[in-house]
Amino acid sequence: MDTNRSYVLLLGLGTSYFLRERAFSGAKDASALPVWMTSLDPLRSPQRFFDRVIAADDGYAESVLAAVAEWKRRGWLPAAVVPVNDWGVPTASAVAKEYGLPGLSADSAHVTREKYAMKARFEAAGLPTPRSASVTSEAEMLGAAGEIGFPVVIKPADFSGSGGVRLARTQDEAIAAFAASVEHIERYRDDFPIDGTRYLVEQYVDSQEEVSVEVLCHGDRRKTLTVTEKFLSAPPVFAEVGHLVPSHRTGEANLRTLAERACEALGIDRGIAHVEIKFDSTGAPWLIEAAARPGGDGIMDQMERAYGYNPYALHVASYLGIDPFPLVQDEPVCSSAVAFLKARPGEVTSVRIPEKLPESVVSVVTLKKPGDVAKPLADWSTRDGVVEMVWDEIFTERTTEPVEIADGLSEEIFG
Repeated sequence: MDTNRSYVLLLGLGTSYFLRERAFSGAKDASALPVWMTSLDPLRSPQRFFDRVIAADDGYAESVLAAVAEWKRRGWLPAAVVPVNDWGVPTASAVAKEYGLPGLSADSAHVTREKYAMKARFEAAGLPTPRSASVTSEAEMLGAAGEIGFPVVIKPADFSGSGGVRLARTQDEAIAAFAASVEHIERYRDDFPIDGTRYLVEQYVDSQEEVSVEVLCHGDRRKTLTVTEKFLSAPPVFAEVGHLVPSHRTGEANLRTLAERACEALGIDRGIAHVEIKFDSTGAPWLIEAAARPGGDGIMDQMERAYGYNPYALHVASYLGIDPFPLVQDEPVCSSAVAFLKARPGEVTSVRIPEKLPESVVSVVTLKKPGDVAKPLADWSTRDGVVEMVWDEIFTERTTEPVEIADGLSEEIFG
């Protein structure tokens, strides 16, 4: 039996780590330790390039604590427990506390997962964020919407990925939006570690211009790594349809400062945080929300291409207690983007990736096959494929080229 052995445990990958594969490589770059992950059923869903897959549900602290304790009896102790998505954040905090490891506090893990508590911290710190109210019923929602003033955004308080998020411009639209948000939570209640009883009514920032700021946090130091241009679907839904690294706004000092202050207000002092900011018609920035984990949707992959280093290595290093700042490369060498393919709603009759692709395209993956049904665009779950692109130039003005390429390919690929 192995004794006194250490490992790095990544949480939030689940059985499907699509667009997060580089987390494994980053963990290997950060240390020479074995890298483990969790799965509900390692026997039937093996992940062969991980050093070990342990049986646990990483969204629930008690499940992971039990699995880690079992491996402790076999002579293995975690050196770091690292959240990769939202669901792993509270669990990683609990396991780190149990084993005396570097990690987020329970308070920080909570306020970065519960949107109303997050807003309260932003407001207390004097940071610009849309007015909001926490509600549990249609009647409370209508009262809050009337007080805030239409239009409003309605969203689950503890979900992610734009799931259940809707814009409402009138009372009737608000009733329909609230019902859709509740239906979304009921559909996924058994699949995700959510409370699912509270919803947020939020002042609408009437703009399609949004960025995310990827911030490295370690102790009392915070540094913006890059700003990511985000492309959104047309309201009333807010699906993210693409991301470009770096945004033309990356050099804006006020934007960097706002994101870093948001992390400070939430007590994020470990790893990479993902801060989402919208701009109103005057160009003023508004904090929408922040997450205590790296950006999803392949944003880290685009950072790696654009800057030449694996950002997951910084994230894992911080959780190992290693100063990650010397690993940062400040200047991008190219622009890199990911955008999502979308078939027209209805049955997919054919799927064919064309032989000739735009010069910027470096990968195309389809998620539908003939006979599948494509749903209208709503959130992450209604995407039908992924395309990644790279350009030698650094864009100095806002461009929509990534989504234009994805839309064109969608028309060619899906029949």
